[in-house]
Amino acid sequence: MKELSSYNVGVYCRLSKQDRKDDRSGSRRREESVSIQTQRDILGKYVKDRKGKGWRVYDYYVDEDYTGTNFNRPGFERLIEDIEAGTVNMVVVKDLSRLGRSHIETDTYMEVYFPSRGVRVIAVDENIDSLNMDESTDIIIPIKNMLNELYSRDLSRKVKSALKAKKENGEYISSFAPIGYKRDPKNKNRLIIEESGAMVVRHIFEMARADIGSRKICKVLNDEGVPTPFNHRERVLKGLEPKPALWSSEAVNFILRNRVYLGDTVQGVIECARFKKTPSKRKPKEDWIITKGTHEPLVDAETFELVRKMIDARNRPTKGNVIQLFAGLVKCEDCGYALGYSFGNNIEQYTCGQYRRHGKKFCTCHYIRKDVLEKVVLDDIRKYSKLAKHETNKLTRLLHEQNGDKDAGHIKTLASELDKLNTRIVELGCVLKRLYEDNINGKINDTMFSKFLTDYQQEQSEVQAKIINTEQQIRAIKVNQRDTDSWIRLIQSYTKIKKLDRTILTELVDKITVGEAREVDGNKVTDVTIYYRFVGAVS
Repeated sequence: MKELSSYNVGVYCRLSKQDRKDDRSGSRRREESVSIQTQRDILGKYVKDRKGKGWRVYDYYVDEDYTGTNFNRPGFERLIEDIEAGTVNMVVVKDLSRLGRSHIETDTYMEVYFPSRGVRVIAVDENIDSLNMDESTDIIIPIKNMLNELYSRDLSRKVKSALKAKKENGEYISSFAPIGYKRDPKNKNRLIIEESGAMVVRHIFEMARADIGSRKICKVLNDEGVPTPFNHRERVLKGLEPKPALWSSEAVNFILRNRVYLGDTVQGVIECARFKKTPSKRKPKEDWIITKGTHEPLVDAETFELVRKMIDARNRPTKGNVIQLFAGLVKCEDCGYALGYSFGNNIEQYTCGQYRRHGKKFCTCHYIRKDVLEKVVLDDIRKYSKLAKHETNKLTRLLHEQNGDKDAGHIKTLASELDKLNTRIVELGCVLKRLYEDNINGKINDTMFSKFLTDYQQEQSEVQAKIINTEQQIRAIKVNQRDTDSWIRLIQSYTKIKKLDRTILTELVDKITVGEAREVDGNKVTDVTIYYRFVGAVS
């Protein structure tokens, strides 16, 4: 490449978000060396000082808050357009890392693209000029580009590690707070309630609890002129006036299923792309990072769980736009498949969906009429609601016995056993300490020490395992008691029930299983088992 008598110079400046963070935590000298304005000043002066050589700044091309690991940047793309148009024949950058941190692409631009277009490239701080490249420079440039990429790889690893630690500590690190919340001014990684948005969220949950579907909720919100979450954030929190937008079912369902409104922080849902490799993808639920009780909830756990079950149970409406009473709740006792609703000969009925689709090879009929099922469920609810109201202790004992609680003093017995085990753990710690001291002081030889050590450590492990098991038993009984009490309080309110509706069913019932009809004393009998919320099947 020969030196030209005149150059139209494209001054390229880039600053990533991470560079900006480094500035804030680094020295003043570091900050001055990488800021966009400083790059413009230094590079602009560098070009103007060579005005006598026919150099002039054609334009400044700036990419602020853009990573150097890819070249999809508006400023850089505009620079390439001007090179292709023949209006720029020199590119000046502070250093090669400003041009890019992907060594393959940066090498390609430096060794193939720019030379093929007759474009001279200068990296001021590194004293690199493509016009004066020799064998040593040819070797240095790829090495510098590789080091720049390795820096980004290491930085990416450190950032991900730091973010993961914050997520596991329950710190909120998403870009925006969900509607109903805002960032705490005293701690940006903590959420506090934003009351105007919280009113919208509570309104949505109230409608959902009343068994209003997401589409109808959308219509209500749109008719009332309630801003969408994005518009709410723009208007209320930023003071802007965004374009009108309508609520969607997806937005409503996202709110109704979002555990953030329970006071929990859910993060790590998306697996971010690895450096220059796999694209982002959604993680399975078991891999999400969920931290409970990180902020004040907007709904109680019972409402949240009830609404979730109502959404799961809700089926497609019929032609009359009516949701079937037992939609999503009735299952086949044998194959677990949902029983499908049908209407014929003026009879409403449910039949095993597996059987209807695939025949006897997969399951059998498992048929029940809707009116019969209604009566069975209604009678069962009436039975236990009266028992819960008038003979609470009897029903409580029944449920405790059913769930394996043998006597009222079970927790007391377990707690006493736990105290003994904890006492023994402390004793073993003291014994082991004395054992080490006796060995050091020569009171017992190494052979005996090794034997005693093995025996005591084995006992220590066994006692620790018993402690864990006993604690688990106590927690299980306490959870069972809380669930039992919740169900008894819930069903007590249905003593005067006269007719079933969707709200009653979704509040009380998890599922209903229907068995295959069998003959008893010349009559056909179908087993129906009702699994209630909190306690399961009561017998």
